[in-house]
Amino acid sequence: MNDAFAALPAAFAQVPTGTKRLAVAFSGGLDSTALLHALIDSAPTWPVRAIHVCHHLQPEAQSWALACARQAEASGVAFTRLDVAVETRGRGLEDAARKARYAALEAELARGETLITAHHARDQAETFVLQALRGAGPQGLAAMPRVAALGAHCHWRPWLHIDHDTIVAYARAHQLDWIDDPSNHDPNVARSFLRETVMPELRKRWPQADRLLSRSAAHAGEAAAAIDALADIDLAQMWRNDATLDASALATLDWPRAKQVVRRWLDQGGHDRPDHRHVAAIVALGASRLAASPCVAFADTEVRLFDGRLYAMARLAPVPERFACVWHGRAPATLPAGCGEIALAPAPPRDLDLEVRLRRGGERVSDAQGGHRRVKDILREARLAPWLRARVPLVYHADTLIAIGDIWRHPHVAQLLHCDIGRFIWRDRPA
Repeated sequence: MNDAFAALPAAFAQVPTGTKRLAVAFSGGLDSTALLHALIDSAPTWPVRAIHVCHHLQPEAQSWALACARQAEASGVAFTRLDVAVETRGRGLEDAARKARYAALEAELARGETLITAHHARDQAETFVLQALRGAGPQGLAAMPRVAALGAHCHWRPWLHIDHDTIVAYARAHQLDWIDDPSNHDPNVARSFLRETVMPELRKRWPQADRLLSRSAAHAGEAAAAIDALADIDLAQMWRNDATLDASALATLDWPRAKQVVRRWLDQGGHDRPDHRHVAAIVALGASRLAASPCVAFADTEVRLFDGRLYAMARLAPVPERFACVWHGRAPATLPAGCGEIALAPAPPRDLDLEVRLRRGGERVSDAQGGHRRVKDILREARLAPWLRARVPLVYHADTLIAIGDIWRHPHVAQLLHCDIGRFIWRDRPA
C-alpha cells in the first residue's frame, strides 16, 4: 500500500478485545466504501461482513441497497441488509434515523462480532461543535469514543484520528465508486449545514481546526472519565440495594457533584438520559419535604421521591378506572399495564373461586378481633409507595376481601376457602 495511506490499515492493528468477527456499517458512501476496501486489503485475521441499513428516507434507497450488495459481493464479503422504519416522535429526523440504525445494528450483531464504522477526525470535530452548540457538558463534548459499548457488543471507530482528506485521496487512488447521499448537502440538516457552511470557513482561518477540535474532544473525554470516577465514589455511598438513591445523602453534596451523581445513577440503571433541566429538577426533588410523591418525568422515564429515597422507573401507564377479573388461583392473574401480576405459591390443588380488582376507594378488611380496618391505612403502614397504592391487586372471595397483594391476607382465609393455600405474591410491579 502507498506510504501516504499507511495509517489507514495501521489503524486496524489494535482490534478490541473479544472480537471474533468484524461487521462494517456499510452505507455505500465514500467513507464506508474506503473503510471496507482498506479493511479487506489489509487481509484481516477475522471474518468480515458488510451490513447496510436501509432507512427508506430517499427515493434512491432501494437502488443504494442493491449497489451495496453488489459491491460487497465484488469484495468477497458477506452482505446483510437491514430495513428500518424511522419514527421521529419528538426528535429530529437525523437523530431518529441514527437511533433506528444503531438499534437495528445492535440487534443484528452476533456474539463476538464487533461493529466497525468509518468515523474520522472531521466527523469528530463536527460532533464536538454540534455538542457545544447544544450546551453539552464534558460527556457530550467528548464526542465519539474510539471504542464504545453497543448493548452487549462493541462499536469500534479505528479511523477517528484519520484526516478526511486522506480517506478521499485513498478512495480516488483506488478508483472506488461510492454513493453520494443528497441529505449530506441539505442545509436543513444540522450536521450538513455545519459541514457545508461553517466548517470550511473555520478551516480557512484555522487549517488545523479538525485536529484541534478533535484534541479538545479528547480532553473533554478525559475530564468526563474523571467526573464519572468521582460520581461513582459518591454514588456508592448513597445507592441502596434496591437501586434507589438516598435523598438525604444526595442533599449533602454540592450542586455540581449532586447533578453528576444523578446522571450516573440513571445511566447505570439503563434509564433515559435527562437534559440539564431534568437533572436540576431531580436534585431539587431529593431535597423536597413534600408529603406527597413528587415526580420528574422525561422521555419514557419517571423519577419519584418517597420515604427519603429517589426511585427511577419506566413511565407508568394510567390506572384504569375499573378493573376486575375472575381468578382460579392455579396460574398467575395478569393485571393492567404497570400493575404486574398476582400469583399463589405453591399453586392450589384445585381451582378457587376468586376475583381480582383494583382499588376503587373506601375498601375495608376484617381483622382477627372481628373489627375492620381501612385498606388505605394498611398500605400506608406498610410503607407502600404512593404510585403503587392504586395498582395493588385486591383479591376477593364471595365479596370478602381476603388479600391485599402480598401485603395482607385475611386471618381466616383457610376457613373461607375450605382449603389451605400458599403465599400471595405480587410480581413485576413497578419499583
